[in-house]
This record gives sequence, C-alpha cells and structure tokens, in this order.
Amino acid sequence: MKKLTLLCCLSAAAMALTACPGPQPVPDEKPTDQKLVTRATPELPTVPADVIAASGIEDFDVDGIQVILKKTPGKSVVSAQLFVDGGAANITDKNAGIEELALSVATTGGTKNTPRDQFNARLNAMGSSIGASSNRDYSVISMFSIRPFFEDTWGLFAEVVSQPAFDEKQFDLVKERTVQAIAAENDDPDDAMGNTAADLFFDGHPYKIHTSGTLESVKPMTRQDIITFYQGLLTRERLTLVVVGDVDRAAIEAGIKAGLGNLPTGTFKRPDLDRLSPGKADLAIDERELPTNYMLGYFTAPSPFDPDYYPMLVATNVLSDRLFEEIRTRRNLTYAVSAGLGSRPYNYGYLYITTVKPNEAIPVMYAEIDRLAKTPLDAEQMNEQVQLFLTEHFMRQETNAAQASTLGRYELTGGGWEQSLVFIDRIQAVTPEQVQAAANGYFKNIHWGFVGKAASLDKSVVLAR
Repeated sequence: MKKLTLLCCLSAAAMALTACPGPQPVPDEKPTDQKLVTRATPELPTVPADVIAASGIEDFDVDGIQVILKKTPGKSVVSAQLFVDGGAANITDKNAGIEELALSVATTGGTKNTPRDQFNARLNAMGSSIGASSNRDYSVISMFSIRPFFEDTWGLFAEVVSQPAFDEKQFDLVKERTVQAIAAENDDPDDAMGNTAADLFFDGHPYKIHTSGTLESVKPMTRQDIITFYQGLLTRERLTLVVVGDVDRAAIEAGIKAGLGNLPTGTFKRPDLDRLSPGKADLAIDERELPTNYMLGYFTAPSPFDPDYYPMLVATNVLSDRLFEEIRTRRNLTYAVSAGLGSRPYNYGYLYITTVKPNEAIPVMYAEIDRLAKTPLDAEQMNEQVQLFLTEHFMRQETNAAQASTLGRYELTGGGWEQSLVFIDRIQAVTPEQVQAAANGYFKNIHWGFVGKAASLDKSVVLAR
C-alpha cells in the first residue's frame, strides 16, 4: 500500500462513502452473541422513482458501454470518468502492478496519431487533463476540461483509451519510477505498517494482492506485457462512463460511437469473491528502532449495500472523535489516533494509532469501544453526527469531478449509482440503538500491523479484542 493510499483512507474513510480505495472485505458471518438491529432487511431498499427522476441523472447504453450522465447546466467544467471493472480480480501475485503500469503509460505516452509532446501541448493549451488511477475493485481513466474545449479534449481522451501509443521511452520511465516507489515503500513506517496489517488481514483473499505491484512482479514486465494486458482490459462489458457537466446525451452518444467504436467486446463478468475469513484477533510485527510505534488494526465491516453500513459509519465517526479526545487530548498517549470505515464490497474498518506506550493506549481504545457499545448516544449527539455528515457530504460534492467519482463508485461497488442519492436520508434514519448494535457486532477480531519496538508491546493486551 502506498503512503498516499493509506493516508487517504485514514483521513477520508471515516467520513462517508468517499473513502479512498484501499484493501477491503465483508464480514464472514454475523455475530451470534447479539442480533444486529438493522438485519431485519437483507439489503438496502430500492431508491424511490421520484428521487431518481428529480436527480435528472440519465443511465443508458451506447453500443455495450454503460453511461451515467448528470447534466449540470451552466457549469463551466466537465468531468468524464471511464470506470474499468475488475481490480484485484484482474491480476495475480505474478503480474501485480501491471494494470496500474499499463494505464499510467497509456495516459502519459501519447497516442498512435498524436505523439506525446504534441498530445501534452494540446492538453496544456486548453487547460485540460487526462489521467488514470487503480484500486482493488476498479480502475479509472479520467478527463477534465472546461465546456468550450470538451469536444477537443474528448477527442484526445478517446484516442488515449482506444489507441495509446505505449511509447517505449515512456514505458521505461514509468516502470523505473514505479520500481523506485515500490523499493522506497518499506522505508516509511506508515507504509510498512499498512502493508504489514493488510498482508495479515487479507491473507487468502485477492485483496491481498498489491495493485501497485512488487519488485518481483514489476521488474520483469515488458512493454509487450502491458500492451497485451491493456488490450484484454479495455473491453466494453467492463466499462462504465460517468459524465458530469453541461453536456447533452446526444453529444456523449456521438463521442462514444466516433471515438470508442473500435473497442472490443469480451467475456468478463464481475467475480463473486469469497468473503474474508481472517479468524480471531491477530498481530504481525515489523521490528524497528523508531521514536514511536505505528499500529493499524483491520476488522471486517458491513459493505455499503448492507443496511448495517450506515449505523457502522456513525459508530466509527463517533469512536474516532472519542479516541482523539481521550487518548490524545486527555492522556497525551499519542499524536495521531483515529477510527474509520471503508467503502468496498468486501469491506473493513480500521483503528490507527502511533504511540510509545501501546500497553496503555490500546486498553483505552478498547474501553471507548465498549462505552460506545454499552451506552446509546443521546439525541443531541445523534443530531451532531447527522449535521456533520450533512456538511461534509455537500462539501465533498462541490466539484463535478467529485460527483462523477461518487456516481461511478456507487455503481460498481455501492449497490448502484441511485443509492448515492439517499446517503443523507440513510444517515438521518440511523437510531442510537442501531449504532450501539453495530458497535457490539463489528469491533472485534482485530488484525493489527505493528511497526516499532516489539519489547514495548504486550501481545495479550493487543489481542484482547
């Protein structure tokens, strides 16, 4: 896990469904010691038709490519994001990193018709951008432009998707940078902690595969390897195009037909991966002489299309605030502590802390979990949480790019883009009893990654939950 990915998860996962992509599972089984309040319904209810109609969002198909269009009249910016389904399911330990490498070279090396320097000059002249990213569930090729230059930017975007040059010099450059980044990963304690915890928690599941690759997998890769992989990756049934901006449906349909018409149709079907079964609480230690210790604990949690997700989202936010207040402010046992919840179909929650006194800090952390599980929130606390989510939600959706990202993520991993329309409604419907039940049901069997001085750690204290 790269530092950027980990920090993104730690800072955003507790907020809402905008948590960045990172490693994630689904509970292997529901707790038997207490029935969760929200388990009365096995899945989220259907979003009302009038809510969908009021959103103005269109969902249609163009020659086998799904399109989600949210028109924003008068807005000067257009964001188009092409989601490619699969993620970790597309790769193995042997070729880990190939998808990220292929997309990076494709989007930075020009096209067969437009050499790299000319390609970049045209983008810069318009103030447009094209890029790519990958995670364990999907990849995204994205473009950004202002409305007057949308058609010209789309032309370059379509070229990148359908006719990348895979320039040899660019391949060598991107590969070398990737190798250097992987080699440097273990030098940073936060990166090492994330990898240690993930390797332990996701053992036996495809999510354990490092999507950015390893030295053993990336070093042998050739230019032809990524070309072959890319040709099998960009098939129509994998693709979902999300466009947010002042663009008509007719323009999108014409752009796809003209620019992406040569993309093949494959046989990909989204795999039904096994649920994570990490078992009882566990600990993996990376012994190092450091000024402080770094700890990250993963536990199974409900996915975004599970009714338990929303009570658990409130629970982790409340817990994160309480951990900061109790462990940092009152006891001065840490300078960084938090809790959060991912947003993946195979989902997880996490606890994070840096401390020189883990044997004092961890019991306080567990005591705060117990307090959350035993004492329901009062009306004022619930209202504060709802208002917090409401504020953060609308702040995060201020840009067209953020809205496109949210719609695509919900479509692929959150039960459908329509579910994004009722996020606040679902949060407002959460009761104190549901938060309490979620805290009882999921904060357990924590798998910790520890980087630091093992002598400072009593394993029995850490594995007590």
